[in-house]
Amino acid sequence: MSEYLALARKWRPQTFDDVIAQPQVTQTLKNAIAAGRIHHAYLFCGPRGTGKTTTARILAKALNCEQGPTPTPCNQCGTCMAITQGNCLDVLEIDAASNTGIDDVRELRESSRLVPAGARFKVYIIDEVHRLSKNAFDALLKTLEEPPPSVKFIFATTEVHDVPPTVRSRALRFDFRLIPQVALRGQLEKIAQAEGIAVEPEALDIIAAEAAGSLRDSQSLLDQIASYAGGPITAALTNEALGLVDSDMLFALTDAFAAADAQRALDVIGQVARAGRDLSQFVRQLAEHLKRLLFARSLGDEYADEALNADQQERYRRASTARDENDWLRLLLMAVELAQRVRRGSAQPLLEIEMFAMRAARLDRSIDIRSLVERLERQTSIPGLARAAEHDAGPALPLPDRGSEDENASTPPRDPVAQAPASPPVGDMDFAPILESICHHRPTLRAVLGHAQLVETGAGGFELNVYNGSTFHQRQLAEKPVRDLIHAEITKAVGAGARISIHVKEGPAPARSALSATVTAPSGGPEPAGLNRSARDEKIRSDHAVQEILRRFDGEIVE
Repeated sequence: MSEYLALARKWRPQTFDDVIAQPQVTQTLKNAIAAGRIHHAYLFCGPRGTGKTTTARILAKALNCEQGPTPTPCNQCGTCMAITQGNCLDVLEIDAASNTGIDDVRELRESSRLVPAGARFKVYIIDEVHRLSKNAFDALLKTLEEPPPSVKFIFATTEVHDVPPTVRSRALRFDFRLIPQVALRGQLEKIAQAEGIAVEPEALDIIAAEAAGSLRDSQSLLDQIASYAGGPITAALTNEALGLVDSDMLFALTDAFAAADAQRALDVIGQVARAGRDLSQFVRQLAEHLKRLLFARSLGDEYADEALNADQQERYRRASTARDENDWLRLLLMAVELAQRVRRGSAQPLLEIEMFAMRAARLDRSIDIRSLVERLERQTSIPGLARAAEHDAGPALPLPDRGSEDENASTPPRDPVAQAPASPPVGDMDFAPILESICHHRPTLRAVLGHAQLVETGAGGFELNVYNGSTFHQRQLAEKPVRDLIHAEITKAVGAGARISIHVKEGPAPARSALSATVTAPSGGPEPAGLNRSARDEKIRSDHAVQEILRRFDGEIVE
C-alpha cells in the first residue's frame, strides 16, 4: 500500500504566488529579491497555520535556486527539490521548543561559520523562536549582529511579544494575518475538485468557518471529514463530524426566544445535549448566530456577510424582524457572558445554558421611552410630554434645606434655592422674554421654569418664584451653572446691582397682575380643558407605562 500524503502536506505552497492571502509578505519579499536587497535575518510572526514556515522554505529556495536568487524558484533543480523534500544540508529547520538551551545555540553558531556544502546560502529556519531561553537569545545576538555573509536566519513565531527587543530589532519583521474565510473556502473548493471529493457548498462554509483563519487547519478538517463521510460530504455530516449544531437548530432556539416559549427553548437545548454536542462549542455558535441576527436587524437590506450565501443572508434578515435591535443586543451580551462562564470550566454547563434559555425566553421587550411618553400623551391629552422627556435633566445634586431662605444675598450666583415665602411682592415682572433667553442657552430649564413668576420686592430686590415645585426642580435649581445663568439673564433685564433670590413653591401660581405675561407649560399649550389637576395627576400616576418608567429609571412625575 502506497503511503498516503495528508492534504496539508500535499497542497503546501511551493512558490510565493501559491501562498494564500498574504500579499503584504510575499510581494515585499519578491521585490526585495529582485532588487538584490537580501537581509541577513527575517522574523515571520502571526497566528498558526497562516504560512510562516512555508514562506520561510520558499524564501530559502528563492535564495538558493540554481536560477537565482530569484523571486520565482524553479522547483526543478537539485537544490529546490532537496529543500522541498527537507533533506538539503544547507537549509536547517530547528524547532526552538525542543532546542531551547544555550548549548544548542552555541552549536548553531559554530556550524554557521562553515561555508555552505553546495548551496549559495546556509539558511537557518528557527520555528517558535520565542521558546528559546534568555541565555540562548543572548548567545544568538553576536551572530545576528555580525553574521557570515553566506548565512541567513529566518525566525518564525506565534508569540512575537515574547521575542526580546534586541532580537526583533536585528531582523526584518513580517506579520502574517489570519486568512479570510472566503479565501479559505476557495482553496478548499479547489482541493476538493482536484482530489475528486464531492462536497456540498454549505459544508465548505462550515469547514472554512471552523478553521478560523488557518489554512492548515482547514485542510486537516477536510481530510478528517472526507474520511468520516466515506462519500459525498454534506453539511449534516460535517456538523456531526465536528460536533457542531445545525443552523436550523439555532434558528429554532432563537425563534423560541422571540416567541417567549421557554419550554420550546429547553426542548432544543435538550436535543443538543442528547446528541452529545460540545456545549462550549454550542454556546460559541449561538453567540455568532445572535451577532448575525443583530447585524441583520440593524442593517436590514444592507446586511452582508461573506461567510453566508444570499439565501442564508435573507433568512437572517427575515428572522431578525422577530425582535427589536436592542433585544438582540441584550441576548448577544448574555450569550457572550455565558460563553465565558462555560469556557472557564463551569461545574454544570448544561444548567448554565438552560438558565440562559429561561431568561432569554422571558426577556422583556425593549421599548423606546419616547413611544411610552407618546402613549401617555394620547391617554391624558397633554401634548408636548415627548419633547420634554427628551431633555436631559442633568446629574442629581444634594438638595438644599427646603426651609432655608437667603434674603440678604449680596452675590447673586451664590443664592440658595429656598421654599419659604419671601417678603410681600411689590409687583409682577414680565418673565416671558427672560424665560426665552434662559431656554435659548439651556432648553431643559423650560420644564422647570414653566410656572414661574418674577416679582419685584422693592429696594432693588427681585424674587423668582417657581410654582408646582418638586424634588426635581430643587435638584435642577441647586446647580450652580443653572443659578448663574438665571441670575445673569434677570440682571440683564432689570439692570446691574439687583438682588435676586429663587424660591420653589409646591402650590399653583397665584393670579397675576395685568402686567405679567402667561408663561406656558413645557408643552407649549394651555392646560387641557375638562380635566382638573387632581384627576389628571391620578390618571397619569395610574398608567402602567408611567409606573414602569418610574420603576426602571427611579423617576418621579413633574409638571
